[in-house]
Amino acid sequence: MKESESEGTVKYFSLAYPILDTLEHGKRLIVDEFGSKLHTLLITRVISLFNTKAGNPKNAQLMVTLHDTNILNNSLLRRDQIWFTQKNGRGESELYSLSDYKVRSDASYEKDYLLGKYGATPIIEDLSKALRYESKL
Repeated sequence: MKESESEGTVKYFSLAYPILDTLEHGKRLIVDEFGSKLHTLLITRVISLFNTKAGNPKNAQLMVTLHDTNILNNSLLRRDQIWFTQKNGRGESELYSLSDYKVRSDASYEKDYLLGKYGATPIIEDLSKALRYESKL
């Protein structure tokens, strides 16, 4: 039966117990690549659950890493809940918060992030160079 389920469904069910246990006992849950294989709406629901008193009466904490920029939303997360990493000149990762920036209350965190206003964006080389090289082979 497991073979017929999507990878996202399998991941969701593997996280369901740790999420419920964390909320029930006021624990801290750390998940690397939380957004991998999960739909943005599901990610948003889980985060919202941790951000409400009704869903999280024991003040459990969810700490995740993800690359889904759709959740960079001021109606979902406060500035102090968003942290970025960026490599410095020595190749070391530096961690900093969105609250380090002056951001308007109506700002689109996602749009500004994708425009590079907060740093921590990947360095993407010009892919046309690679395509030109490939075509010469």
